[in-house]
Amino acid sequence: MKLKLTTLGLMASAMLIAGCAKDKFTEQDAIQAQKDLLNLQYQHEVDMETLRQKGATALQQLVNTAALAQLRMSDSLSRAGAVAAKKQDYSVTVVDVVSNAPISDADVMISSEGKMVTAKTNAQGIATFSSLYLFPTSVFMVTKTGYAATQILQQNITQNTARLWNTSDLSNEISGTLFIETDLTNNIPENVGEKVLVTATASINSSSTSGTYTVSFPTYTTATGTYAIKVPAAPNGYTLTFDQITADQKLYVNAIEGDAATNFPGATPRSTTLQTTFNVNKFNATVPNVNNSFYFKFDADRNGKVLTIPANSYYNNSNQFLASAVNGKYQLERVSIGSYFYNSSGNYVDYSSYTYPANSKVNVQMVDVTGTIIQTAPLLEATTGSSGQLTSVYTTDNTNTFFNNYYSYVSFKRDNAGNIVSNAKGVILKTSSLYDSSYSLYNLTFTNNLNTSTGTYINNSYLLPNKGDKKIVNFYYGAGESRVKQVY
Repeated sequence: MKLKLTTLGLMASAMLIAGCAKDKFTEQDAIQAQKDLLNLQYQHEVDMETLRQKGATALQQLVNTAALAQLRMSDSLSRAGAVAAKKQDYSVTVVDVVSNAPISDADVMISSEGKMVTAKTNAQGIATFSSLYLFPTSVFMVTKTGYAATQILQQNITQNTARLWNTSDLSNEISGTLFIETDLTNNIPENVGEKVLVTATASINSSSTSGTYTVSFPTYTTATGTYAIKVPAAPNGYTLTFDQITADQKLYVNAIEGDAATNFPGATPRSTTLQTTFNVNKFNATVPNVNNSFYFKFDADRNGKVLTIPANSYYNNSNQFLASAVNGKYQLERVSIGSYFYNSSGNYVDYSSYTYPANSKVNVQMVDVTGTIIQTAPLLEATTGSSGQLTSVYTTDNTNTFFNNYYSYVSFKRDNAGNIVSNAKGVILKTSSLYDSSYSLYNLTFTNNLNTSTGTYINNSYLLPNKGDKKIVNFYYGAGESRVKQVY
């Protein structure tokens, strides 16, 4: 209070001095000086109240802190007494997972009261611990150089033993070759090549009655697709897993997803390459049935439509293609094609829907799908009538009476005199079967699927319980699990 009066006195004196210094001290000056004095007094009271409140708060905080510290000390003393009462001695027995023999010098570790405690097993495979505070779910970790680490819960140590697996004795082996069908156009599977990951995984019981852990042994294939994994004896055997492979696959198709049609005459068989995903023992990718090794392709009609006729008699049983043997190869002797056929969807295809110039010849190609049947293509043609539609032609070839008396929509090209032109019968590399031995005639009727695939399912789990056991197992990726496009 003395400070307050002194301050106010000084203020008043200052105002008085300032007023005396003026030439004239007005009534307005007196009012303003009184306001300033009141404001100063109010601010001073506010500051004093703030100091009093801060002091009270600080004092309460000290009281609260002291009370909390007292509670913590009491709780700590209570818990320490409970922990001391529950401390016990423990022992853990460690044995070999295969032989069940005790393992000495193994390290056994456990966490008790926030500290790691370690003990070594003796000659009987027993590690002992004194005065530990543990829970039923406390975990004893067991390790030894050359062995896979294991663990056992505190609640299991009285009835069970911890089991270590010797992973350094790699006297067993699993080996073999991985095959894949990246080319369905040949009749043998390919090797996967190098750097494909193969892993043998064993599941081991961590104790005599409960708990398991797994250990994996990886390797990579060689350039020839072979693999070999050195492994220790395992009582429960091994399961092999293999990398997924994504690769281009060559195959024959009648059509693929996105084509305008899926069969004759709108689509024709061909070889193509599609990206394919492969997994061992998963053969979900379709192997399309393509059984036309060749077909006949007509020049486009007036509307730009191209007629294609399959060679396979499945589409028209009256179609027939025969060849004779000439100098170790063959030449085409008979081309007999009926007036219609059904496509693979069972839909009737009528030649009359194609219109060409009237009374003309239409060039016809014999297309070799595989590239393995025709060396020199035969020269073939079709004939149109007055309406511009294709017409069946009666053969007049008298070189061999066997070839007379048949009609066909496709025949050998002839000159203006009606004679078959030179080299019209072409050079054929192979036939499907003998047709008639007396005339040395052979069929050109290839009905097998042009695609071939080996997709043998092989079990991927094997027991190797004894030291020195060896297995040789080949695995197959087959024709694949899926492709980027559907095939027909």
